[in-house]
Amino acid sequence: MEIKSKEQALELVIKAIPYPEQVSDWDLSSETTAIYFTWRKTNRFRFNYPYMSVDEVGNGVLIGSDISILLRKLLQLTLYKA
Repeated sequence: MEIKSKEQALELVIKAIPYPEQVSDWDLSSETTAIYFTWRKTNRFRFNYPYMSVDEVGNGVLIGSDISILLRKLLQLTLYKA
C-alpha cells in the first residue's frame, strides 16, 4: 500500500502511534509531501510520507534520533499490515 495524500498520512500516524490522543500541533501545510506533529508535548516530528521517513525536529534541524527510527518502523509495520 502506498500513501498518496496528507489525509492518509495523518490517519496512519493516528493508527500507529501509541496514545494518539497526545498528538497535537499538526502542520499539514509547510511541505507538499510531509506532515509535522508533536507527540506527548515534548517530541516534534516530520513524516515525509512518500519516502516513509521520520525525523525529529530540534531547533530547526532534522535529527535522525532513536525515537524517530522507532516511529518510522512502527508506521511501516502498521501500513503493511493494512
